[in-house]
Amino acid sequence: MLLDHIAIRALSRLFDLILLNVLWVLFSLPVVTAGASAAALYSVMLKIVANEEGYIVRGFWEAFKSNFKQSTVIWLSLLVAGAALGADFVIVSGFAGAPARVGMALLGAAVFLYLTELIFVFPLIARFENTTLEMMKNAVVIPLARLKFMVPVILLTAASLILTFLNQVTIMAGAVIWSVIGGALLAFANSFLIREMFKPFVEAGEE
Repeated sequence: MLLDHIAIRALSRLFDLILLNVLWVLFSLPVVTAGASAAALYSVMLKIVANEEGYIVRGFWEAFKSNFKQSTVIWLSLLVAGAALGADFVIVSGFAGAPARVGMALLGAAVFLYLTELIFVFPLIARFENTTLEMMKNAVVIPLARLKFMVPVILLTAASLILTFLNQVTIMAGAVIWSVIGGALLAFANSFLIREMFKPFVEAGEE
């Protein structure tokens, strides 16, 4: 009986993750809406890991609408910043000697901060209300202040992407997995850590 209950809960959670992944993919397809879609995914996922979830589709849609403007502004800003970093890499690659080493070191630090922003800003939008500039600042400051949670999230995210792009076979398999459940599964795993990362700031806001 207990095993049947566990199996039913596991299958129910699996269905929730697949449904959320489909929503995340569909709402990200126009590209410009990918930020709002990511924020909506984490809005529902953070509630799931806290056992506070309600209706999956309704929760996703409401979060998508409420966070659309801020998420889109930040997402488009990150796209521009990413393009600028790519251009900087091309320029620095043309240097030699000490200027090349210094340039690559500075560029590496900038890329690290950029990736931190990219990974954590949308969960932050999903959980807190703040101005856009404060949100972007806190997406770097809070993870750096909570390194024991930040590092596993970054490693888990990086490992997922590296395993996807190892070779042609993993890319083809990854395309299927990411389309069906991959994004939601990664967000699910990350959300346990992100929830703990945010906890002191949530409690401070409730006082």
